[in-house]
Amino acid sequence: MENVPQPTVRQIYALAAALCERMGEEFPETREAASGTIERLRIENGHPQPRLEDVPLRPRRQRRHGRGADRLATIIAKKLAEELQ
Repeated sequence: MENVPQPTVRQIYALAAALCERMGEEFPETREAASGTIERLRIENGHPQPRLEDVPLRPRRQRRHGRGADRLATIIAKKLAEELQ
């Protein structure tokens, strides 16, 4: 498999903003507002996963320096795309 560069954090934010605009959603200005919007959309979409506050926190792993932010942005983009389908 070819090593393809993953989307940047900036691209993920632009994608999320464009999807919010398309769906008539206001782009959240705070983390709390973002969590509320995500939770509401998950419920509206009938998402099978439990709510985030119902899941115990996992112990934090020590991160390697480098691609961590890009990897996180990719995970967020995939989850967002799945939830908006």
